[in-house]
Amino acid sequence: MNRRAFLAAGLAASFGGALTARSAPVPERLRLSDVRRLIVERSDPIAGRCRYVADLGTRQVAQPILLARTGESVDAVIENALPQPTTVHFHGLTLPEAQDGAGFDPIAPGTRKRVRFEVKNRSALYWFHPHPHGFTAEQVYGGLAGLLVVTDEDDAALDAALAIAPGNRLAAAIADVRAQGGVIRPYAPSAQDCLHGWLGERALVNGRLDASWTVAPGWVRLQLLNACNARGLLLGFKDGEALVPFHLLGTDGGLLSAPRELERAFLHSAERVDIAIDVAGRRSLQAVSLAFDPRHHTQGAAPRHRHPSRERYASLAGAAVCESEPREGLAEGAELPLFSLQVDGSAKRTPPLPARLSGLSEASLAADTPTRRLRLDFDEHTGFLIDQTPYRTDETGFAVKRGAREVWEIKNSPISMPHPMHLHGFGFRVLRRQGTFGAARRLATEPGGRLATDLGVKDTVLAWPNETLWLAIDFALPVEAAFRGPQRFMFHCHNLEHEDGMMMRNVTVA
Repeated sequence: MNRRAFLAAGLAASFGGALTARSAPVPERLRLSDVRRLIVERSDPIAGRCRYVADLGTRQVAQPILLARTGESVDAVIENALPQPTTVHFHGLTLPEAQDGAGFDPIAPGTRKRVRFEVKNRSALYWFHPHPHGFTAEQVYGGLAGLLVVTDEDDAALDAALAIAPGNRLAAAIADVRAQGGVIRPYAPSAQDCLHGWLGERALVNGRLDASWTVAPGWVRLQLLNACNARGLLLGFKDGEALVPFHLLGTDGGLLSAPRELERAFLHSAERVDIAIDVAGRRSLQAVSLAFDPRHHTQGAAPRHRHPSRERYASLAGAAVCESEPREGLAEGAELPLFSLQVDGSAKRTPPLPARLSGLSEASLAADTPTRRLRLDFDEHTGFLIDQTPYRTDETGFAVKRGAREVWEIKNSPISMPHPMHLHGFGFRVLRRQGTFGAARRLATEPGGRLATDLGVKDTVLAWPNETLWLAIDFALPVEAAFRGPQRFMFHCHNLEHEDGMMMRNVTVA
């Protein structure tokens, strides 16, 4: 079996996409480079559900898994068949402004846009989702969260070293939804939902409720995305009531230099982890989000969060947005079952986990590296802000010299809530944390008060209330023509209700 066939076989059980757990078909896996059109459409107007449809020229495939190798080229048309503007943002990839899908150039209903780019990033789990100002939360909740698995030589070597059986390598997007009788309820947030974030009460994993996979004894490799609008997860695995250790292999931007053994790991909106867990000798495992203190310190009335562009377009299911009556649901931080693994097959010897996963080294900075200070604030009239500044699409925002290296010091307000902060276009390295609250601080096993999930190349990082983070960012861009001239990127909160509330700033690199 060649490497391409091996990777395809290893991802065979990865995805599903439908309204109910038991009827969801398993979509095909496609090479990103084979996609000629990516159609964004509404599949159920009553429930406001949406899907991606990949057109290969000879046939169409709904909700595909997309696979790419580092260095592959993409040339496709994005077609918007939604009744709202949309974009396709390739989250985590290094792309020029014109291809990033950040919302500067939304695709109007009934129109299309051509995208052409090369995948330059390391092997990792990336994803693609809408990013139109004011509509992101509704469209992602509606089902528009696709996974992109990028592979390279390090990735293939790790699979070979672990002797991953076909079906034991899984990629999963974990969302939370409000469901009744197996049917997902439409997006209809109250003003409080739009302030704190829309929370569901059941896990939807690759489009399935009560998701379960059958795996063989030995190593299982899981690449997991938190695709929730706002819910943070404290990932753990249970065999009965006992927690089962697992090994952290990588984070947002790829493999770490060496694995870390953990029993639990925070995973907030848009963050990804790559983990390995040995299921030999076990019959089943339950993945759960363990109970934790969510640290929502914001008090007072919710400001009216309604982006001006929403006045021109109806919601996907005709429901009120940021105006519905408040509804009690599963609170953030409550324990939540995610998915299960059923172990079936003949026992075999599990090979040892490699001591070295990649050549990634710790970040190194010159003594005179400048520091840029940013503050995450709350305003009772406007909502959550960066540097007390409401976002404007046409702003320069943070002006950065091309090729510069900077340290970003990000301070979250003590009267705020957790903010998963995402930077488009550039990976960064977490240098240290200060002021981390007790439960999270107990997981800070790395130098600088960092959590194991802070290691490696990141594009999204959580800031707890009253916490300060220091990030190292290299603003180097490729020399290709597509990257010439000033390039605008975004820095924003990936709590999607905060994003729609315009908790973001532009980053202009020139």
